Amino acid sequence: MLMIPVDPNCTKPIYLQIVDHITALARNGQLRASDRLPPSRALAEQLQVHRSTIVNAYEELKARGIIEARQGSGSFIVDGLMDGSVMARPAAAPALTQPEDLVAELWRLNRAEGILSLALGLPADDLIPLDDFDRIRQRVLRRDGAKALNYEDPQGYYPLRRAIAADLARHGILTEAGDIIITWGAQEGVSLVGRALAAPGDCGLTEVPTFFGTLFNLGHLGINLLGFELSAAGPDWMSLTRQLEAAPAHPRFVSVIPDHHNPTGIRWAMSQRHEFLHFMAERDIPVIEDATYRDLTFEGPPHLPLRALDPEVIHVGSASKVLMPGLRIGFIVANGRLREYLIRLKTITSGSGEPLGQRALAEFLLSGNYAAHLERVVPVYRARRDAMLHALEEYFPPEARWTHPSGGFYVWVTIPPSISLEALFRQALERGIAIAPAAAFYPYGSTPNAFRLTYSRYPEEVLIHALRTLGGLLTAMLRHGRTHRSGHP
Repeated sequence: MLMIPVDPNCTKPIYLQIVDHITALARNGQLRASDRLPPSRALAEQLQVHRSTIVNAYEELKARGIIEARQGSGSFIVDGLMDGSVMARPAAAPALTQPEDLVAELWRLNRAEGILSLALGLPADDLIPLDDFDRIRQRVLRRDGAKALNYEDPQGYYPLRRAIAADLARHGILTEAGDIIITWGAQEGVSLVGRALAAPGDCGLTEVPTFFGTLFNLGHLGINLLGFELSAAGPDWMSLTRQLEAAPAHPRFVSVIPDHHNPTGIRWAMSQRHEFLHFMAERDIPVIEDATYRDLTFEGPPHLPLRALDPEVIHVGSASKVLMPGLRIGFIVANGRLREYLIRLKTITSGSGEPLGQRALAEFLLSGNYAAHLERVVPVYRARRDAMLHALEEYFPPEARWTHPSGGFYVWVTIPPSISLEALFRQALERGIAIAPAAAFYPYGSTPNAFRLTYSRYPEEVLIHALRTLGGLLTAMLRHGRTHRSGHP
């Protein structure tokens, strides 16, 4: 029998107590490679907890690489844990000034023992359609044989491009398979478009804050990124105008995320979309639209994507957030000479994509599995969003402000300037919680006193626990600042 002490009065959720105890047993050799864990129902009865608590614990253990599930056999300890292959919690927080160093540290923290990461935007492990997708993948392999494992057209598997075109039609985008290029995720799509439109030393426009992957990709191409701020409903027009006036040269493109923006969660109003496209068309600035989170809409009227309003918009999408990041399938929708140049660039830089995954995704879309998957996951992510917003209202001090996303994965929190963001990051990490400071999302040094929180990965009770802890830290830091300013000990 596996003996696991659990304390219902502890601030740490019971499922994390179970996770940390099993992790410790595996790392010190008391649980060995290929040891089988008890079935979730049996362990739940033994510990007198709900079965979902054990299921969540096993899912987190799988995510951390401590156990593996063998179909029909159960859950087993993986090999190699005694040699330090699973990372321990870091002893110190990184400096918050260098975006790439900071993001690298957030990735290291992502699967660290004892860390509850609200920093990175990953889909929940338990919502990845593993079984459904694997059944389709196996069916494709039986149907297509070696063709499914041989080189694919660099533009992408034609039936997948045709299926994506059909799916885009429900969003109001009318396009053809010939205008679609399959990429290794949305990041390759943005990088290819950046290379096609700009040369090193040119400048481009982007929202700030924005996704760090876009910043790093375009920045490493030698493109000088000029950032304009956002309002609650779209671009901040004064900020955008100032950046255009200060630009050293005509911007070669503008890159935006109008739906469930990463990192703020903002969704542009329809009026702002029309005005933005007119504004950019007048100035002959190509528009790149990142639609990664568009299908993760929780409420509100549907907003047409920019590409549906203007067929010259370069539309970039991805299956990573909605389905599974490991699939690494994204796409670009582009026209004419630009499309042909992008196909040549794709052929030169990364060549053929992964053929089996492309064929399986085509079947997943055409069979209705994708639509069914959205019906399953959107309510779960909505409930997690609601839990985070309610916890922010209950536990955060009134001096803090945050966005109210209508979809996607993120909430953007702004705190008073009297609070040290670096101290908050460090103290939260000491309590086992990782957040994403604003510096990760800006192309230059001056950043607001803000951070991104992600609600996608964890059940509601875990999010509430984390927000209670963060809120307590913020309240204590504000109280300390007031006491210090008043001169009282």
